[in-house]
Amino acid sequence: MKNDLQCPYCGADNEVCHDDGKGYSEDTDHEMTCRECDKAFIFNTTIIMRYEAFAADCLNTGDHKYEKTRTIPPEAARLRCVMCGHEKPLPV
Repeated sequence: MKNDLQCPYCGADNEVCHDDGKGYSEDTDHEMTCRECDKAFIFNTTIIMRYEAFAADCLNTGDHKYEKTRTIPPEAARLRCVMCGHEKPLPV
């Protein structure tokens, strides 16, 4: 069981059910019932965005570094730059 949050009454671990997208909205209080003590409580959702930057010299003055993609079927393979993700067809 994935433990998303603890009940504020008994401390039991509870999993938030996200069926039909429930529990994702940040601008609302979500109601939940503890699986252990059966008491209702509310919770808020905070979604944290994390960004990570990578150098991509090919987007500046450098050359793309292409590698062949691994695909099924192999005939659908393309060349993809390992730095920026740009793709192009394999040479004929």
